[in-house]
Order: sequence, then structure tokens, then C-alpha cells
Amino acid sequence: MSPTSDESASPTPAHTASTPQSGVPSPGTTPHHSTSPTPTASGPAATPAPTTRAPRKGPRPTTTPPPKSSAAPLDRPPARPARTPWTLHADRLVLRAVTFHGTVTVPTAAGARRALKFTVRSLEALGLGLTAGKGDTAMRLRTGPTTTSTLKGDGGKGAVTLYVSALSGTVTALDGTPLPGNRPVTLTPDAVPAWLTPAGPAHTITFTDATVSPLAQYGGNLALTGLRLDS
Repeated sequence: MSPTSDESASPTPAHTASTPQSGVPSPGTTPHHSTSPTPTASGPAATPAPTTRAPRKGPRPTTTPPPKSSAAPLDRPPARPARTPWTLHADRLVLRAVTFHGTVTVPTAAGARRALKFTVRSLEALGLGLTAGKGDTAMRLRTGPTTTSTLKGDGGKGAVTLYVSALSGTVTALDGTPLPGNRPVTLTPDAVPAWLTPAGPAHTITFTDATVSPLAQYGGNLALTGLRLDS
């Protein structure tokens, strides 16, 4: 192999500078200088020419916009709803001073669930029936067909908060508002009628043959009349 230019230079050994952390070479040593060339051009630095890419052959790929999120805003009730489902049925159900707060997502013991959120001043149920659980192990309670059970806010002026998975029945009164064309309705997080406006004014809604699947209920005092165990 042919000797390089370094090998043909003077055989005087090179001293390597010992550089402390302060960056100052130790005395008695000759610092080793790098051989990087020093630019001689003066004036502003030259701007590199932009790189030209070859055009892509074939059709340009189309970008599909991401789907809109259907997730409802998270709402955290005072306590996590129980895992056991329950259902309320009433021959007539009256929601007084009810305000609809829209569709929300509620963390439960069985995972996140979407629900309709309501606040009411009171709830009146004629011929109330309650079912907790499913199948043969379900517990069923029933009041007399002519008795009215109530759920009222604390002191009669407080609010009761309801998280509902579904509510079905026939609308018979909307607090003076004209009744909808389709009076039999089923309300779910995916089916909200136009007359049920989120954060609208509080009013009274009356249903007949109503079935409610509450996810949870908070606040209020429940008064049941003539309650019995239904087989």
C-alpha cells in the first residue's frame, strides 16, 4: 500500500492536548488542530437550490376525512351507577319542571354508557311497577293501580337528576305546547325528538303506558303507596 501524506511527513511525534472541562489546554502541550478547511468566500451564504422531485406516476391518492365522533360528553354523577339494571313502568308518568341536558357518557360499574340526562322537580307515577335485575332472579315490586307514587327534590324545591337509557310511552301533555305528530315515542341517546330541546325551558311532560330504563337517579325523596312484591 502506498504511504499517505501523513506517513511521509516528519517523524516528530505529535502531542495530544489534554483538555480539561473548562476547555483550556493543559500547559506544556500543543493542541491538535482539526484540518477542516476554512471557508474563504465572503458575502451572504449561498441559498441551496430547491430539490425537484419527479412527478408521481398514476392517480393521486385521495384523502378520506376522519369520521365525525359520535361520543357524547363525559358526565360524572356523584356516585358510580350500579351494574344491576332496573326498569320503571307506570300507567301514567308525569315529569314536572323537567329540563333536558342532552346525551352524555356516564362511567358505570359495567363500563361507560351513553344516556339521556334530565333534571326534574318531581316525578309522579300512577300504578308504578319496578323491576330490578333480569330473568328468574329479577325482583319485581308493584303499587296499587289507583295509587300515585312520587319522587320529589329535597324540600320540594330541589332537583332530581335522572340518567335514562330509554324512555317510551305515549305523550299526552307538553305543558301547553302542541303535541307532536307521533305521540307514541321511544327516547334513546340515538333517537331524540325535535320537541325535546337540550337546555331549553323547564316544562311538564306527561306520558301514558310509560316504561323507563334508568341508568341512575340522584337526589330527591321517594314515596311509595301500597307497595307489594309482584310474582
